Amino acid sequence: MSSLLESTVVITPAMVAMNNTRRSDWANTVWSFVERAASQGASVKLTTVEKLYTPTEVADLCDVSRATLNRRINDGTIKAVRHGGRWRVSEAEVEHYRQFLMAQAAQASANDF
Repeated sequence: MSSLLESTVVITPAMVAMNNTRRSDWANTVWSFVERAASQGASVKLTTVEKLYTPTEVADLCDVSRATLNRRINDGTIKAVRHGGRWRVSEAEVEHYRQFLMAQAAQASANDF
């Protein structure tokens, strides 16, 4: 019976945003990790981790009702994924929807002038 041993190197958005001099430090760390794994016959899988919000959290962040949020998920205005049988919305999609709401509000108020 074989087993898997998983090791992790975490790279945060703040690390990616660093200037090139400091970036080379973490890039070298990752490269060393990959080389070490390869020398031991292991494979390396790089994945991204994105914050996911529940519909209730998104409704609160966007100041809309849960019912409105569910309608927007169902009509495709908000892209959501099923995670563990429940809807989840990515952080990027929350920001996109918030910008959409701000644009709607700006357009509605512009008509008042």
